[in-house]
Amino acid sequence: MLLGEKLEVLIKRNGYKKTDFAREAGITYRALANYLSGSRKPRGKILDKMAELLNTSAEELTGGDDITLTSAEKLYFTGSSDKKLLSAADDILKQLDEIFSSDMEEKDKTAFFNCIAEKYFAQKAENE
Repeated sequence: MLLGEKLEVLIKRNGYKKTDFAREAGITYRALANYLSGSRKPRGKILDKMAELLNTSAEELTGGDDITLTSAEKLYFTGSSDKKLLSAADDILKQLDEIFSSDMEEKDKTAFFNCIAEKYFAQKAENE
């Protein structure tokens, strides 16, 4: 995984908007865009500051090891659908996290999950 890909994942994972992250890191949005695209690499102090903000190390950012993506991150970052749809799905997953981690009765959570599954399979059958 390249530096830009790691930055993209970790910026999102840590809840930053790219513009806010760039400001916190003391760089311009354009500089961040260059790092994300791979056209430029950050130097020492900037790399260290970005790593600190992202709760990692400069070595982990620049090393060859991949970041393990959650299933939601795999969908968001590697999905092939329209980015607006992937972003909407990501928003729904965040809402589901809130619902499933709430004090909603377990039987209601199960019923809710079954409703989602039914809607999915009904739409899939209609599309075929």
